Amino acid sequence: MFGVFHGVSQTATECAQQLYRYRPKVPFHIWVAPRPPFGYKDTNASKIKERLLQTNEMTAFLLRIDRETGKRGAEKDWALDAYCQIMANRHYSLNNLRDDLRSLLTEMGNTFIYVGNDSDPQSLESLKAAAQALDSAHNSAVAKAKNISLSEYRARQSKDYLDPNEIFECEKFRISDSYGIEVTESLVEMDKGGRLIRAIAGLEAILAPPEESFTDPKTGQTYPTPPTIVTQKDRTERDNLPLCIDWGNYSARWLARFNLGLHQILKRLVRGEEFTADDSTLLKMREIAIHCAAQVKAILGFTIPGDCKPIWLLAIMLEQLGLKLTFRKQGKRGQQVKLFSLSKEELEFAMHVIAHRVEKRNQKENRTYYAPQTPAVYSVNPNQQPVSVPPPDAIGNSHCQGEDTTDESRGAEEQRSRGVEESFCIISFPPAPLPSCSPAPEPPPTDRITLLHCVEILRSGISRGVDAIKGILKRWQSDLRWETVLELEAIAANELRLVESQVPEFYALLNEEVLPMEG
Repeated sequence: MFGVFHGVSQTATECAQQLYRYRPKVPFHIWVAPRPPFGYKDTNASKIKERLLQTNEMTAFLLRIDRETGKRGAEKDWALDAYCQIMANRHYSLNNLRDDLRSLLTEMGNTFIYVGNDSDPQSLESLKAAAQALDSAHNSAVAKAKNISLSEYRARQSKDYLDPNEIFECEKFRISDSYGIEVTESLVEMDKGGRLIRAIAGLEAILAPPEESFTDPKTGQTYPTPPTIVTQKDRTERDNLPLCIDWGNYSARWLARFNLGLHQILKRLVRGEEFTADDSTLLKMREIAIHCAAQVKAILGFTIPGDCKPIWLLAIMLEQLGLKLTFRKQGKRGQQVKLFSLSKEELEFAMHVIAHRVEKRNQKENRTYYAPQTPAVYSVNPNQQPVSVPPPDAIGNSHCQGEDTTDESRGAEEQRSRGVEESFCIISFPPAPLPSCSPAPEPPPTDRITLLHCVEILRSGISRGVDAIKGILKRWQSDLRWETVLELEAIAANELRLVESQVPEFYALLNEEVLPMEG
């Protein structure tokens, strides 16, 4: 049994569980990284909790919701404390994985024989070759997997167990849907288990301009509002994930990069401009990063050294966004200066993927606009015959052969007395006023998920102006319009106030008599 552990995500206990999955007693050949490849993590539970709540609070502030209620989810205090303690223990094991795993396996009755060291070049080359072979086999299996549909992919996400072929098929679908191009072995390798597409999503977010600026009433400091594509993800997570430990806090990450000046730097780089190591913008970015090193570590996940170089910092941040720096030399020998710019290959690929993501969002919005909002929940066949009512004397003297029990003369008389009250109507949701029909039952309320989706559609239309708002409202019936506006009032009252100031007749548009429904 062979085990190679890098100290990225698996603690000593999880490594031991993997080794003992194979039940027969065989020798273990184990290699453990001497230190975590991405830096040491915090092992203080109190600090982990403090930073988590601070990040949640910042995201709540950027989403314009109450800071105190926005920094916590539905979890109890003891549950949050337990989570932070578990994370502290995990970080300790990852920071000291080599010693922790050796100690654990020794307690389990194993004896160690050291057969190599970290400076053995032959062993290192063998490990690299084995890793490459495993990666190549995985990439090939994913690229050659069968294509599946979206419905199949969603159905498999709820299963407890998938066989290897199903896992490869799901991975192929995810990659194809994310990038919008044919899945090849090289694309699977670039994707790195979804890290690249997450990086490109971050690039798309920081390239988008902020919505507006607002002032913190406590400090008087002005902050930019993150783009809708960022705030929408945070709002969706807070609506659907009740525990704050599961929130991504994308708005806080966007603000950290924006405050470092990455938005302006990237705009220049995308235009094809070049930077030198002593550029004033880069020097300012380094100064801010050193001053806010703790926040950068907590939110962006990397450590700022005391002797941080501007180009090194820029390269690290671009790597998090799926881009790379390249350079050329300019000047005479002995006086040459390096000019840094974006690698064109990575930039063109990222721009293609961003265009694909924008197209997917537009298609989703269009499908939402043109799809029927609510199916008919009440319908009666107008050609259906009246129900036969058995005569009173049929009780105890029932017909033996299943004859029609309708009394023709009495049925005709009763029909004349009831008049139109007994006639059948076709009722849809919400019912149209039919004077000849009896009052229709109240339509069922719109379910929460549909209502929140409608709110997000309306919010996206608010940023596009009056015509977009009218185009959205035309697709909805009056009841759904009012339900959506009331939910918007509860979620983002300030946005509703903005609409009221921009469109004075907004509430009148919620009536179908003023703004008729299309279709």
